[in-house]
Amino acid sequence: MQELQSTKAAPVWAFFEKICEIPHPSKHEQALSNWIINWAASKNISCIQDKIGNLILKKPASVGFENKTPVILQCHLDMVPQKNADKEHDFLVDPINLVLDDDGEWLRADGTTLGADNGVGMASCLAILDDDNIEHGPIEVLITTDEETGMTGAFGLEPDVLEGKILINTDSEQEGELYVGCAGGINVNVLLPYEKMEPDIEDRAYEISISGLRGGHSGVDIDLGRANAIEELATVLSNLDAAPFLISSFTGGSLRNAIPREASAVIVCAEQYKNSLEMVISTLQVNLNRKYKDSENIISLSIKPCALPSSVLTHSSHENLLAALLGCSNGVYAMDDNFSDVVETSSNFGVIKQQSDPISQFSMQILVRSQVEKDKQERATLIAEHFEKFNARVAKEGNYPGWTPNKNSAIYQTMETQYKTLFNTKPKAMVIHAGLECGLFSDKYPHWDMISFGPTINFPHSPDEKVEIASVDKYWALLKATLKAID
Repeated sequence: MQELQSTKAAPVWAFFEKICEIPHPSKHEQALSNWIINWAASKNISCIQDKIGNLILKKPASVGFENKTPVILQCHLDMVPQKNADKEHDFLVDPINLVLDDDGEWLRADGTTLGADNGVGMASCLAILDDDNIEHGPIEVLITTDEETGMTGAFGLEPDVLEGKILINTDSEQEGELYVGCAGGINVNVLLPYEKMEPDIEDRAYEISISGLRGGHSGVDIDLGRANAIEELATVLSNLDAAPFLISSFTGGSLRNAIPREASAVIVCAEQYKNSLEMVISTLQVNLNRKYKDSENIISLSIKPCALPSSVLTHSSHENLLAALLGCSNGVYAMDDNFSDVVETSSNFGVIKQQSDPISQFSMQILVRSQVEKDKQERATLIAEHFEKFNARVAKEGNYPGWTPNKNSAIYQTMETQYKTLFNTKPKAMVIHAGLECGLFSDKYPHWDMISFGPTINFPHSPDEKVEIASVDKYWALLKATLKAID
């Protein structure tokens, strides 16, 4: 894209455009990984791939910088694959199509996630390795795998394979803020069994769907007041008093770390209730848009006839499912007293899927985040106990620690000084309500001095994702100045 090549961060954009050409959703990063390995070989840059899939690239210091503190630049390979319902896109095959907003200030994708999270950070790491005119001490670039769905690479990173003493994580999303801490997280995975029976052959079936929601990152966007499609669809079904019905299916969301944008259910009832159902759905549509007028675009709540399914939930299973869904707390629980406007503890009901073979059950995924380990565990336990009341099997899995701020961080002081020199203003020290890999790194490399920063990326994990082009210029300038300034 010619417009990007005329910016100050042109080397970053060149790599980012290449990254967008190669499909790399979570758990499918090998093609991009292979490209980086081949690129490094062509540049005579040392590159190894560990047994879990992480890449470690190394570049010697610039002349005169050999005795500087060795630095690790860190990013992750994968991107979150989300698309609008009307968009035809295969994330395993198709490239990301880039679009400049009309004003030329933002870059987004055409109906899908952009992958600026963490593609811009990855591109900047490769651009540093590629440019021999940038001054720096010894550098290692750590590119982890599968960050978005389980932090698999960070969990699997071996101790003592990296020599650096400072880690600069490039996975934050607000220019002008330097991140010194992050939330930890834990998954609550629920299996809710149900019993089924055949529907009355005289009944009619209807699909009720919620779509058009903005969704977003379940950490950084959880406090924006956006609708959760699973939560709202359960509420809709609980308000269909005008028609005795039974649920046949209920599905919604696709990722535990994305606020669900769509959900649908198939219900069965007597044909005489068709008009009543349509009237109630129309009223609830108006209510939904009124409720979320400040945080959503137009929400689509629809009902349409569909084929009669072969089974429906029994009356007791129907009531059990709705009660379990409606009683699960979701969203923000507490704000951080030490950092203004930062969420401390939250949960996101991200996914519900239905399984019928070999066991009839609903599979649900909920992600709990908190800066406070005790609060994270307590909230996860409360959610687990809630579902266990409905005879669900619950597992708390994938626990990862938060990253505790270091008040004496030397890299923070260095980066703050460079920011003030470059931009004549002081950056904000922040904690992010998202699961940066720094928490896991601190367990294996406790001596590392760590910081995280990045350009401004709005609405990651949703098709609204976009990156501010001017902020990438500032990010790139700060990264280069910091590497030069490190003692």
